[in-house]
Amino acid sequence: MPVMFPGMNPYLEHPDLWPEIHPQFVTALANLLKNEVSDRYLIIIRKRVYRVSGEDSLVVGQSAQENRFKGPIAQNGASSQQPIPTYIAVPQTIQEDYIEIVDQHIGTTVTIVETLTPQKKRPGRGRDNYEQRCEAIFGGDTHFVEIDLLRGWEPISAYGPSNIDYRVLVSRSDQRPKAEMYTWQVNAPIPLLTIPISRSQDGEGTQAQCTVNLKQALDDACAGANYDFSINYERDPIPPLQPDASQWLDNLLGEAGLRQSSQITNGYDEEKLKRRSAHLQA
Repeated sequence: MPVMFPGMNPYLEHPDLWPEIHPQFVTALANLLKNEVSDRYLIIIRKRVYRVSGEDSLVVGQSAQENRFKGPIAQNGASSQQPIPTYIAVPQTIQEDYIEIVDQHIGTTVTIVETLTPQKKRPGRGRDNYEQRCEAIFGGDTHFVEIDLLRGWEPISAYGPSNIDYRVLVSRSDQRPKAEMYTWQVNAPIPLLTIPISRSQDGEGTQAQCTVNLKQALDDACAGANYDFSINYERDPIPPLQPDASQWLDNLLGEAGLRQSSQITNGYDEEKLKRRSAHLQA
């Protein structure tokens, strides 16, 4: 992947790419955390599995324009002899990885680290389930970290500035309802993230916190993959950027020799995009 992006590569947010990158990012982040915590703690990748269907599905939705029947229309109320194309709700099994930091001395999860996906963030069953899990965590004594590298849809767990691209929420169990929020724009570096570990009731010999490089985790997740072959940098990312950020991106890609003209708009495999990202219009 190109290394000229100072922080998040906005093209990775495309709904055809992020579901593939997400588990690799979680794994890369877990590996970095293992190097930052003491032997007292385990870094465990958990897998959450649930099913969605209908409007909650990301791959069966079609645009209203595409759903219009373009075949011959029967006259005078007569029935058509040709079948009308339509779509059905196809259930999907969703698997999402997240990280738990476990204190081996007391056998308790002290911190949960979640990285958002489209299923968690867009309105629907996935978001509803995720918000219920967050509510349960906020009512307990486990630290919570939420990493949001998706510009689309409304933020979930906390209020904050509306004009930012990316954010990380850090909720320390002993400071709720107060929390910390890291924010940055697409043209800015990703800040180093401090993750809380110990709690007041955990006793002696605990580690208070650790620092992790999210940019390094993102680069490690993309290392060795052939994502560049599926990205056309001549086109705009999905979701589109604000005008000033779009101009910055055009200049950046032009200097890197990845874009020749700023006149090409987002046409990124139109048919596939209609099938895979109609949820962006929801």
